[in-house]
Amino acid sequence: MAAGAVLALLYVASAEAATNTFADAFGPRLRRLGDALARSIARSFPVIAASPGVTFTFDFDAGAFVRSSELLGQLFLERAETVGRGKLNVSLDYQRVKIDTIDGKDIEDLHDTTPILQRRGRPATIPELDIDVDTHEVTTNITYGVTDDLDVNLIVPVVYSEFGLSARLSAPGAGSVPLRVRSSASGVGDLFLRGKYHVLRLDWLQLAGALVLRVPSGKKSDFQGTGSVEVEPLLIASTPPLAPTRWLRLRGYANGGMNFDAEDVDGSEGHWGIGLDWLASNRFTPAIALLARHAFRRIEPAGFFDVPRRDLSTGRTFVAPLFGIRDRRPDYYDLSIGGRVSLWRDTVIGFVNAIVPLNRDGVRSDVIPLAGIEAAF
Repeated sequence: MAAGAVLALLYVASAEAATNTFADAFGPRLRRLGDALARSIARSFPVIAASPGVTFTFDFDAGAFVRSSELLGQLFLERAETVGRGKLNVSLDYQRVKIDTIDGKDIEDLHDTTPILQRRGRPATIPELDIDVDTHEVTTNITYGVTDDLDVNLIVPVVYSEFGLSARLSAPGAGSVPLRVRSSASGVGDLFLRGKYHVLRLDWLQLAGALVLRVPSGKKSDFQGTGSVEVEPLLIASTPPLAPTRWLRLRGYANGGMNFDAEDVDGSEGHWGIGLDWLASNRFTPAIALLARHAFRRIEPAGFFDVPRRDLSTGRTFVAPLFGIRDRRPDYYDLSIGGRVSLWRDTVIGFVNAIVPLNRDGVRSDVIPLAGIEAAF
């Protein structure tokens, strides 16, 4: 069999083939893997919290806004307090998301050496497949206080993604053929609109409710958006400062919500997170949090990754998943470590954070670094 026939049988684009999107590079036979990545990668982009570093209230005696809260350290958990009537907070941040695994398998070192049957019944293998997805995201985050109890938020991400696919394809009697595709894409990712209402103030606890709308403005086939409208009601709890010792002042946070996929309810997820701020000083607050996502179902329906195969020694045909992907229902757990520092008069605040994956379910990224700056007006 000629080497050119191997390419046709495996339906994978070569470096010379024109690809309009990242998903096109996978070709018809491997398209199911590309589709799974397209549906999952955009959800792996962490969305920074709408809550600003500090909140304000208007002091009628002083005739000016004054700080009404300690400096917030959390970057991915909300607090119950709103930004303050008439106050505007704008932040700009950068984060890098590099996809690392799918179903616990390194996507830069996939291989499938059990012969796969093609349309004409000829077997072929994929001894090497290296997928590289590296995304750089710059996000503008705007929060405005409509009243003392209500604020609204808009998040606009701009995404630049680099994609690479490198493979070695083999068929009996034809040797192997190397393939390589490189591409990049940029554009606006999915927009987020959020509203939060502060519903309860107690000496030991504060509660708020929020509603988050995800607008699918990112291009799904370039792994920059989910392609679905999503709505998430969210319950937010935070505590006042707790001081077990003179030097250890802590503040607790708990968020929980259900993210509904309006186009495919089975594709929805439950979200929750708990965290602590250490109020180290009026200017600096480090934070730690546990973040979790629980999918309603597998990445794809049962049997999605199954392909027909043949045992060359016995001639027996059977079905087994591509690259051995078992596609279990994923639970995602991450550790968030970061904090904020007041750079100038509680008006300009800097922040840094890192999200560390604690397990390898579903489509997962490597450590996600984030850094940014915000200003209050």
